[in-house]
Amino acid sequence: MPFLIQAFFTALATLLPSLVSKVLVGLGFGYVTYELGSFGIDYIFNLIVTNAATLPVEVIAVFNYAKLDQAIGFMLGAYAAALTIRGLTSGGSVTKMKLGAPNS
Repeated sequence: MPFLIQAFFTALATLLPSLVSKVLVGLGFGYVTYELGSFGIDYIFNLIVTNAATLPVEVIAVFNYAKLDQAIGFMLGAYAAALTIRGLTSGGSVTKMKLGAPNS
């Protein structure tokens, strides 16, 4: 039993530097992508709100009946999630990490 614990910690010690560096790089790219995407999404949302204020009351009532505000919220939220996932997978390949000895 002590041999298994020692083998586990030895394998963990060889994988840890590579794993930590890839995760941190991936999180960094994900954060930058999310912040830039959040800025763009906020800009689009504010543009929609300012232009919707100039619409006639009848058009706003139809949009309200069609739940267009919720649909736009879903689309912008999905886009923000996609940007975050794309940022995490582009930098450091978080989803495609190979387990093995680190490259020298």
